[in-house]
Amino acid sequence: MMRSLIKVLASVGVGLCLTSCVQMTKGLKAAKLGGLAGDAVAVSEKFQQCDKLETPPAITEEYALGSALAIRWVQQGGGLMLSGASEQQLNTYVNTVGRNLAMQSPRPTLRWTFGVLEDARNFNAVSAPGGYVFVTRKLLQGVENEGQLAGVLAHEIAHIALKHALSQYATVKVRECRGDAVVSTATARLRSASNSNGLLDLDADTDLLGTLADSTIEELRKGNSKDQELAADRLAVELMLSAGYDPGAYQQLLDKMPEGDGGAVNHPEKQERMEEITAFLRELKDSGDSFVALSPGSLHNPALPASFSVVKATGVAKDTK
Repeated sequence: MMRSLIKVLASVGVGLCLTSCVQMTKGLKAAKLGGLAGDAVAVSEKFQQCDKLETPPAITEEYALGSALAIRWVQQGGGLMLSGASEQQLNTYVNTVGRNLAMQSPRPTLRWTFGVLEDARNFNAVSAPGGYVFVTRKLLQGVENEGQLAGVLAHEIAHIALKHALSQYATVKVRECRGDAVVSTATARLRSASNSNGLLDLDADTDLLGTLADSTIEELRKGNSKDQELAADRLAVELMLSAGYDPGAYQQLLDKMPEGDGGAVNHPEKQERMEEITAFLRELKDSGDSFVALSPGSLHNPALPASFSVVKATGVAKDTK
């Protein structure tokens, strides 16, 4: 009898143990899954917070970023052509043409600033938020009249007016905020900003400004998207017409541009750009837009001033790698 009871108790004990172990295992699995789910929710919430950094920046943030990017463009372009009287006259002339075009843009009140980079190797023009536009010495060596200069300046003005660089800047901010491998000081500050309104005071945080400027420059080196380039060309045509220039001059300059110059792999081919400009001009004419009131005789492409000859002066070009 005693042995039978012991066997029953032993059997029950094993059964209880098995039941308890199964329940414990289920509990551990549930706890683990719950922990993973909690982690996933935390990551999702963090990403959602970072998305707030896509908020369009205040004008003070745009100026701070633009100033930092402009400094980097100048450094990478070998400096500005400002050393002599002729170069200063050239700079004044480029600013006069550029600001006249900028006044026709959707953002005429920006502090527009134009300059010529010493770069004698790259046929290129660059811009930065806040109204900074630079053209290289190499590009100006290919310019034959003011209309061609106006075309390239109008294109860069259009990028700024359409806020293309700010779009890439927003991408950089969100990416830096979401970074997990190494939570840098910049990442921590961006996450802090994302907990509020997503706006940054870059003037008060120069370290963060430097980090974001460097990352944005790397994005800009890849070039704008095809759609952004074509949109900038269309707005450039409108600005040229508003200022009285013949858009055909811009097409002539594009035709001189080396394919793939500057390594901007996203750029459409120049032939496509010229064809799109022709189609856009036809569209403007057929739409009855006010631009059609401009007769061919009213459009002009003035000759370049004597100071422009300084861009072709011989000398040792600075390294602009």
